[in-house]
Amino acid sequence: MMNLIRRWEEYMGPKDERLATESDRYTKIGYYILLIGTVVCLYYAMMVDQVATTTETAIYTAAGERVFPVWHLIVIVVLISCVVPLALQLRAGILSDRSRYASVDSIPWGFAAMLSLVCATLVGVLTCGMRMTAEIQIVGIEQVTWFGDIAMGIVFFTMAFCLAMFFTAASFKEAIKNRQRLEKELEE
Repeated sequence: MMNLIRRWEEYMGPKDERLATESDRYTKIGYYILLIGTVVCLYYAMMVDQVATTTETAIYTAAGERVFPVWHLIVIVVLISCVVPLALQLRAGILSDRSRYASVDSIPWGFAAMLSLVCATLVGVLTCGMRMTAEIQIVGIEQVTWFGDIAMGIVFFTMAFCLAMFFTAASFKEAIKNRQRLEKELEE
């Protein structure tokens, strides 16, 4: 594992401290959005549970269909906490705090493919594994649709790879465009 980390560090190159500082500031904003949003979601979940308990209303019945699901709120909070820092970094022309990718003039397709492959593999394996785990818990191990779950993992792998390639390329393109705009403004 240490050898893999060392090779990654060599591949990415040294950090640009100015970019790292600015990137850390944007990451902190995402962290605060995640922290505050999660606390609000958990507080909402506690209130829903408290009202359901005091009124003796089972949430997992027809009465519970009127309740906005907590997990929807958590998904919204997580997405916002991820998108806001990324948008701020792209607007500032920052895509990486590593010198190798901080000032590229074209999209590094090899890096985009490698990053997409890693993301897609994680999504595919996680999808397959979590579906199998859920099925084992819900219907029992004898009724698990193993090949269906593997197929679902492959479908999610493919979608994740395509989406990661698209968003990585779009992120590089936007950061390059904004960095060049900022450099042009500084020259004027």
